[in-house]
Amino acid sequence: MKKTLFLVFSGAIVIFSIISICSAPILNKVLTESNDWKTLNCQKDSDEYKHAKDTSSLTDDEKKEYKRGINLCNRKKAMYGLEYSSLIIDVILGFICLILGLLHYFDVAKPFEKVTGIIGLATSIIGFILTLVYIIYSGYIFTNDSPDKNYDSNSNYDLYKADSKGIFAKWDDSEKKYKCEYYDKDNNNAIYAKYNEMGKKIYNYNKDVSQTESTSPVKKCSYTKYTAGSTNLLSPNNCNDNQGFVGIGTASKFEGDCDALYIDYSFSGYENKYIYDRWVTTIIFACFIIACDIGLAIFSFLLFKSDGSGL
Repeated sequence: MKKTLFLVFSGAIVIFSIISICSAPILNKVLTESNDWKTLNCQKDSDEYKHAKDTSSLTDDEKKEYKRGINLCNRKKAMYGLEYSSLIIDVILGFICLILGLLHYFDVAKPFEKVTGIIGLATSIIGFILTLVYIIYSGYIFTNDSPDKNYDSNSNYDLYKADSKGIFAKWDDSEKKYKCEYYDKDNNNAIYAKYNEMGKKIYNYNKDVSQTESTSPVKKCSYTKYTAGSTNLLSPNNCNDNQGFVGIGTASKFEGDCDALYIDYSFSGYENKYIYDRWVTTIIFACFIIACDIGLAIFSFLLFKSDGSGL
């Protein structure tokens, strides 16, 4: 039984690793911005921070931004390397164990059961550690970080955060301004959507938005409607200025009857959902690899302790 399960877990690792490699967003260049992650110079950012501290008086907010940028740089660079190394090593180590498992399953290498057990135990531990670290980095970036820029191919603005209806700010009658729903004084990136939100309807083709009438709230109260020359006074960028309130010039209320401001995303495809689905698939199957590594480690140990009876 232990030989059979050693073979099963080895084969499962190979299969799940191949699926993960085929779906991985960086390996397959689905996450196009990750092409730049491999050449990121985090040391340069760190040196600039140290120089700024030594030559000028940085505010606490400026220090936080520097540190946030350096940490983000390190995470991206680490994830890029881990996605390549962990998944490829997983499939190689799994294949080695699969070959050994087949030899023992057909009793071709019976005298070498203890050696195979040691090899299986070592490879499962290596695979477990590498894959676990990859999952931690990938999962953290997926749930906490935001796309770099321009994830709407039809526009030049970033992927701003909004609710399911497209609302990113609501009218505050006491302040006579539109207050940003996702403003966070401690995090300037809070107004941007995270990677794990890219699968939502609002960030992909949505018939209700693309074909809605110009008199509907999402069109009439879109921030793109209120401009002054080439400057968009209702840009969500203003959420990080003016203490989290969207400035609207001299207007007391946008077009007189807008209780909320909408981000008018009119996507023509499902590019963002595609990235989301690929990323989630990779994380899920990486978790399966970890589970199989544990199983392989258990039966490798039993194979090592084997008395040669084949049970």
